[in-house]
Amino acid sequence: MVNRMRGENSAPRVFVHLPYGADAEAYRRRFEDGREPDASPYGFHRAAEWGFDVSFAEDRLGRVGRWLSTKCRRFLHFDIAHSLANRRAMRRADIIWTMNEWDAIGARLLMALRIVPRRPVIGTAIWVVNWWPTLAGWQRAIYRPLLERLDWLLVHTRPCLDACRERLPGVRSRLMHFGIASETFPPAQPGPDGGPIAIVAAGNDPTRDWDVLLDAFGNDPAVDLVFVNRELPDSLMERYANLRIPRSPSMAEFRRLYASATYIAVPMRENIYSGITVALEAMAMGVPLIATRTGGVPTYVGDGEALFVPPGDAAAWREAVRAQSAEARRAMAARGHDRFRREDYSTRGMMQQFADLTRALLSQDGPKHD
Repeated sequence: MVNRMRGENSAPRVFVHLPYGADAEAYRRRFEDGREPDASPYGFHRAAEWGFDVSFAEDRLGRVGRWLSTKCRRFLHFDIAHSLANRRAMRRADIIWTMNEWDAIGARLLMALRIVPRRPVIGTAIWVVNWWPTLAGWQRAIYRPLLERLDWLLVHTRPCLDACRERLPGVRSRLMHFGIASETFPPAQPGPDGGPIAIVAAGNDPTRDWDVLLDAFGNDPAVDLVFVNRELPDSLMERYANLRIPRSPSMAEFRRLYASATYIAVPMRENIYSGITVALEAMAMGVPLIATRTGGVPTYVGDGEALFVPPGDAAAWREAVRAQSAEARRAMAARGHDRFRREDYSTRGMMQQFADLTRALLSQDGPKHD
């Protein structure tokens, strides 16, 4: 690889611009305590395996900076205060990677203002694509030119890619498969047949449709429900005798819950992005997966590798679970696990994609954008 900025024999310097509150050192300590799935957010430290010198955004804001950061995120969505606080690290980098559009926009704005020299930026989008039809005209006027100056805007689902190309045709977008820390979710032994059906559903995303699972299985003595969620009220457990709601389990507790599940469930309302992480965790562990046919899950797993049900259809959930034999369930889970390994839906696989894009960008003759 030819590094156009630092010479052929130097390790390309990658700056990972993560949001305020995602400080990599604090994240690493939580990982060591068993509270995070990987040693860095999204496994970005693994980029070192491809010869990159990786550094991360730091939470460097004082009291005034935190106030400004909060105001920026509330009114602009992107955090110019956090980007400014990390401008020196951006200046030292050969390329900037982000995991949301707002950090990418912040970096590109600093370049447009000549605060940071021009260099490639790889962004990742969910919210700006999802919200685009409802954004105010002044917001679109700010976001569009900055997004169009990104070298790549990555999305994790086919519906999101379709929406991005329709709503932001001037943006250079592509699908990049998401990845999880597969070492944290190793294959599990199938549970014993017989006894209650154990359905484990996890997530704090606003698209989660908890009501459809409660309508389908609430107070059913043949089903045990586990919802891993921080915000659902305790009163639900008073109304539904077969429901437990662990709040913030450790990674070890997550593995035990998943390994004990008859199904890992991803119930969703209609959306273009949701459900990927939990679905990949189920596939990695070889646990049967059942999901609403929407969001990101169909991008990663197909019919025969998971059970799919229509949005909002409690009867379909009941029928799908009761109609499948234990033998068919195990075979389905095995196919899902094979798909996970074949496609390499791991954080290492995701870093391979970032590395390939970066090599191509850094081998070009000059900056793509003014």
